[in-house]
Parts: sequence; C-alpha cells; structure tokens
Amino acid sequence: MNRVTGIKSVDFKVKAFGHGVVNNNGPTTLSSEGVEVNNHTLPKLRGFSNLTGKVKEGTGYKYKKEATDINFKETPLYISQNCIRHHLFRDQAFDLHFAGEKSLDKVIASITGLIRGYVVPASQCKRTSPLLLEDFVDQLGNGNFEQFGQAGERDSSSFFSKTTFGDTEYLSYGSISIEQLQFISLDNKFDRAAMIIKDDQGEAIAEQVQDFIKSLAPDREPKTTFHPNYVRKGTIYNEGETGILLDQVAIDILVNTTLELVKELSIRQAKGYMYIDNIEVDYNDSNKMMRIKRSPEEANNTPNTDYAVYFEANNDE
Repeated sequence: MNRVTGIKSVDFKVKAFGHGVVNNNGPTTLSSEGVEVNNHTLPKLRGFSNLTGKVKEGTGYKYKKEATDINFKETPLYISQNCIRHHLFRDQAFDLHFAGEKSLDKVIASITGLIRGYVVPASQCKRTSPLLLEDFVDQLGNGNFEQFGQAGERDSSSFFSKTTFGDTEYLSYGSISIEQLQFISLDNKFDRAAMIIKDDQGEAIAEQVQDFIKSLAPDREPKTTFHPNYVRKGTIYNEGETGILLDQVAIDILVNTTLELVKELSIRQAKGYMYIDNIEVDYNDSNKMMRIKRSPEEANNTPNTDYAVYFEANNDE
C-alpha cells in the first residue's frame, strides 16, 4: 500500500485580546423579579441555556433564569467561527452573489476559491475549504449585567438590559488541510467540481490559478498542473478526476498567506473589538489531528519535510 507521508496539515493556536462583545446572540427571554422579559440582549455564551431546569407542576412550564444568574466561567463568551471566517475573508464576502458558472474561473483563482471555499447553488459547483477554525473562547469571564432605559415617556417597553463584557482574552485553534488545499477538481464524477470546464479550458484555468498564487509571492515560482485523470493515492480502481494539482511552492505560498490573514485579523464592532495577539504554528506530519492542542511539545514550528502529496496523475484512463 502506497502510504502518504509528509506534512498533512498546518495546525495553529491563536491567542487574541479585545474588549466588549463583537458577536451578539440577540434578544433572549429571561426572568426579572419573577416576570418574563424578552428585551435582554445576550452575547454568544458557550453551552448557555435560559432555562433553570425547574418545571411548574401540572403545567409543563419551564422557569427561565435571571439575567444575573449567568456564570461566565461555566458558560464563557465566544466568537463563532462563522463570524471569524466572515471577517477573515471580508474583502470578498459578497462576491459570490455575482458568481455564475461562466465566471467561476475568477473565483477559483482567488482567496475565496483557494482558501475560503464556496458553493454556487445555481450550478452546484463547490470547493471545500481547507481551513478549519474553532470558535474563539474567552478565558477571562469579565461579564456584567447592565440595565438601560430610553429617554422620553417611560413604560414597560422603554426599559431593556444587556449582558456586557469588559476586557477579553480569546483562545482558539485552527488547521489547514494539505489534501483539500492541493487539489482543485474540475470534474463532477465525485460531486465536487469547482467548475464544469469545456474542452481545452483546463490548461488556461491552471495558468490563471498559477498567476494568482505567484502574485501573492512574486519572488517565488509556484506551479499548477492540469491533468485529465488525477487519482487519489490508495484507491482500488484508479478512478480519477480532471483537475489541477498544486506543487510544493504553491502550497507553501497559500499556507503562508492563510497564516498571515489570521495574524492580521481584527474585528471592530460598535460596542467591542478583538485582534490577534499571537499565533503558534505546527507543521503536522503525524496522524494526530490538531497535535498542537493536545501534545504541544511535539509540534514543529518550521516545516521539516515536504508537504504530503495525495494525488498523482494517471495516464491509464
């Protein structure tokens, strides 16, 4: 059996600092002096439920928690990975609204196509993102209950409350899959075509992707190769796909670009902010997924071997 060896993923640990809430969860029904209120704004809290666990006998009614009952160590503040991804790729956040099958070559040769991933519902063309991100979880627990009132005539609707936060410190982990990064399928055989191509179009798209990757590191020489039958190593029948394979230099450029995007991330909202303070990297050549999280002493902060190659061109179609 032909084993895949080399760097299988580039994993990283992220520490971030901030202040206030950048990812609210919206109005939540809670209890205030025995009366249910619907105008309390909660941020995202890991594992939080607004139910006390007590049920009113004979009615099935479930009692709600008081806003002041929240334990921010047990249910910590977090920023969802969806929010992080939105801000990480904010420059191209809305471009896919205009993507159609005819223009997908431009999407493939972009940060969105190569790193973020996408789905175009009209054509079902898609590319799975090689970037995995965990939620950013606060470590300090500086939460606070605040009562507010609107100016003018006072009634029950003019009072509202919020759970707010002071200084925050977030911890998170992420991983870049080399297998998903290095190959772009242009074939719908396995239901994962990034684009349905016409005859003789593959070479041009490969060149377009190569030019884009080179623009990220003009002093380096990446290579992207089109072939009508790339086969995943270890398969039984050598059934492959038309597609583009990235070489070691192209992979390394995209890995470094992704890590730079994470390092430079900052989020500023009306009532809070967050920025990345530090990132630790592991060029993971083991079979331990997210090794930097559970065995940090084994992490390699520099690449000691080549990136793993999962696909090979097969001419026996």
